Amino acid sequence: MRTRMVAGLAAGLTAIALGSLIFAITREVPPPPIEAAAAAPRPRGETRLYCEFYNFAGRTPKVGFYFASPAGGGSAYGQLFQREADGSQTLFDERPTWTYARDGEAPTLRSPDGAIQINLYGDGGANGRQPDAGGWFEAGLRSIQYLNLDGQCRRTES
Repeated sequence: MRTRMVAGLAAGLTAIALGSLIFAITREVPPPPIEAAAAAPRPRGETRLYCEFYNFAGRTPKVGFYFASPAGGGSAYGQLFQREADGSQTLFDERPTWTYARDGEAPTLRSPDGAIQINLYGDGGANGRQPDAGGWFEAGLRSIQYLNLDGQCRRTES
């Protein structure tokens, strides 16, 4: 008799524990409120320009240049980094200043030593060409080191 009482009591406690566990698992708990992340401060007026130029087959990038354009549309672009086809990358702590000119057939960027020139054929609607849906526009690289390569550029907000 005593065994039946102990077994009945254990079964009752097991049933209560199982019921509590099921209730805890299945009850609807509202998710915690999503807090808006604080917007990171952005430099005013500075946009970025990334240009990449392809090997002759046009399938893989041979070289890429990344610039910070000046606020207010000035003509001094600071080079942030340069990436080569082998994956090596040169980061510039002191940004070399490239000059931006709109006086020719297409806007151009010239390296500080004049050895590299980037023709920005579609920059800002030059020659009636507009960037495609992704913001990319046609560009050309002219240099002795890289030869004459076709490529594309894109402007982004920093």
